[in-house]
Amino acid sequence: MDNDLSQDPTLVQEFLVESEELLQGMDQDMVSLESAPSDADLLNRIFRAIHTIKGTSGFLGFEPVVRLSHRAEDVLNSLRKGEIQLTQRMMDALLNVRDQLGWMLADIRAGGLKTYDIDALIAELELVQKPGESASARSAAPTAATLAVSTAASAPPVEEPASDHVAPHPTDSSPPGQQQPQAGDSGAQTMRVDVRKLDELINLIGELVLERNRLMRLASDLNLGRLSKEALDSAFSQSTARLSFITEELQAAGLRTRMVPIDAVFRKFPRLVRDVARSLQKEVELVVRGQDTEIDKTMVELIGDPLVHLVRNSLDHGLELPGARESAGKSRQGTIRLEARQEGDQIVISVADDGAGIDPQRVLRKAIEKGLVTAERGRILSSREILDFIFLPGFSTVEKATDLSGRGVGMDVVSSNLRRMNGTIELDSLPGKGTTVLLHLPLTLAIMPVLLVQVADEIYGLPLRSVLETTQVRSDEVHRMEGYEVLRLRGRTLPLLRLAQIFATQVRTGEDLEQKVVVLAIGDKRVALLVDHLVGQESTVIKPLGSYLHNCSSIAGATISGDGRVRLVLDPAGLLATAHGLSRQETIQ
Repeated sequence: MDNDLSQDPTLVQEFLVESEELLQGMDQDMVSLESAPSDADLLNRIFRAIHTIKGTSGFLGFEPVVRLSHRAEDVLNSLRKGEIQLTQRMMDALLNVRDQLGWMLADIRAGGLKTYDIDALIAELELVQKPGESASARSAAPTAATLAVSTAASAPPVEEPASDHVAPHPTDSSPPGQQQPQAGDSGAQTMRVDVRKLDELINLIGELVLERNRLMRLASDLNLGRLSKEALDSAFSQSTARLSFITEELQAAGLRTRMVPIDAVFRKFPRLVRDVARSLQKEVELVVRGQDTEIDKTMVELIGDPLVHLVRNSLDHGLELPGARESAGKSRQGTIRLEARQEGDQIVISVADDGAGIDPQRVLRKAIEKGLVTAERGRILSSREILDFIFLPGFSTVEKATDLSGRGVGMDVVSSNLRRMNGTIELDSLPGKGTTVLLHLPLTLAIMPVLLVQVADEIYGLPLRSVLETTQVRSDEVHRMEGYEVLRLRGRTLPLLRLAQIFATQVRTGEDLEQKVVVLAIGDKRVALLVDHLVGQESTVIKPLGSYLHNCSSIAGATISGDGRVRLVLDPAGLLATAHGLSRQETIQ
């Protein structure tokens, strides 16, 4: 660290960005190489990544990084030359090198390298490089996790060790068992943007400058009395329309600069599946699709933990052991499918497994036992409605929890995290066939089209993507069922919520008046909202609520209207939970 170049923040930042990207790609490449040890392209890609990290760290004077990466490079070079064969022990050692390098980069980003005891890891690398050890050691084979993926990208180390040969931690690191820092976990506010997106942004800014000049000219002509009222009205209308068009295009272009491939999230899962499958002694194939689907950078940072929990659930409690699968007439190897696709203005992420599935009757028995529903009410619930109990806090059908996950343990946290992103979650399962979880997310958290509705003197926003329809109903079309209000609409009974009652505003009077209803859809669930007026649609910027209101489940955020007033934007998922929560409460009573 005596090299003065290591004190240059710009050089260090560039080194960290490049090295962290290389390490993220190595996880998936290494796991794929374990399944295809003869793939020269994979081997060369891993070698080049290590070689680049070694060269740049040497240039900056990061000696521990140079020493470790140089030794790993020697092993990889021997593999390239065919002097040794890839073994499972060798792959474990290389994965431990990748982990150790990740911790070192995280330390550099946090302020500087620590003192590391890497002698044991280097000795292990030297041992596995010996031809005699290579020939006698167990060869690498896809005994734990086979990966079917279409890109070569991966992610930082996961909590589970790759093997018994654990990479050494810094001597002053945290106590054993605590998750170690990972490369890229520092939360640096940087991202790479395609230059074509920036060019588009600059061109639109140029158009905006031209329109500003035109408005300034109009203002000057008006002050000098050069324009008649008719000419001014025409010019002002044209300029306003042009300005509106440019603003919308600029808004869209600005949002596109924040979009990144969801592969930034998906790339961590090959390594995670490989390690967890080995620890559980299960045979797993991970199939990843839709890595090129783009999502807002902020969403990438928020969706990672819920997806990790869902994949671990599938590994731990979804997929059966190989023997149990064979007894059930299945292949020994289970499959987890992780897919992403864009549907309209939403991103849909699917996590599916072909495991044991979830028995709705078991869930129902647990719900009755916990007092969440009566036996009478339970008999008329659909399988999908019964499975929704899994998302309630503290609900689980697992008799014995593990340190990895439990089907249902923490699912309420996953659901609440999705709601904070204005997203929703659906679960479908068939006993003996498997489980599928669908996550629906907005493309961006920044801009949201909303339907404005008025209740008394207040105007609220409803996310337009959740609005199924608007209609008018008469008072005599509203009924009460089991203690709560419902609306019968085209043969379907919908729970009815009065926003005036939820927000304690003035309730409209008049029994024969036609009332406006907004029907919201979350997956296959529906809820009808009774409002006074439909104001219109607009695109708005959503701001998070402060600490005073952040626990209000029916409110997603706030925005500022054109007249400067604050408007609340409602959360459809929260409103739906309110409707079903009221029904459950009435049923239990």
